[in-house]
Amino acid sequence: MAHSIELLLDDAADSRVRDVWGALGTIGLRTPCAIDAPTVRPHCTLLAGTSISGVDASITMVAQRLPFTVVVGPPLLFSAQAGFTVAASVVPSTELLAVHARVHRLCGDAVTGLDPHCVPGSWTPHVTLARRVPAELVAEAAALVDEPVVARVTAIRRWNGDTRTETVVPGRAC
Repeated sequence: MAHSIELLLDDAADSRVRDVWGALGTIGLRTPCAIDAPTVRPHCTLLAGTSISGVDASITMVAQRLPFTVVVGPPLLFSAQAGFTVAASVVPSTELLAVHARVHRLCGDAVTGLDPHCVPGSWTPHVTLARRVPAELVAEAAALVDEPVVARVTAIRRWNGDTRTETVVPGRAC
């Protein structure tokens, strides 16, 4: 199972993404909301690998840079052997790229099997909307993705895919 360090969105943006998940589910696509668990939430993955350990102090330091604004934008497609992944792009602002680079610098060595797509310069920030989308449903799925939304990144979390648990560190309250 994957382990990851992720950015979480404010409540309004979270709700908008969940609405898109619901719309995609109605056309038969596999969306994260199909998994009924309180830890399943819209997020933007910064780093992912087969395990992560010893990073909680580092992500607490990074959380001091939160909140900041991002734009969750138009759809992206990633191809895979089992179909396409449909995602909402996250516009790579200076602040977002700086946070990503800092997390990579502070935590990258603590990630076993670091996904090469998470390395600065190779990372495409996004929020996953549906996986294993057959080619014949890609256009319909993309049409269901909402207009871009201005969101606030409010927290950072460490996800443990083996235990399906999260450690959430909120940003500053100011």
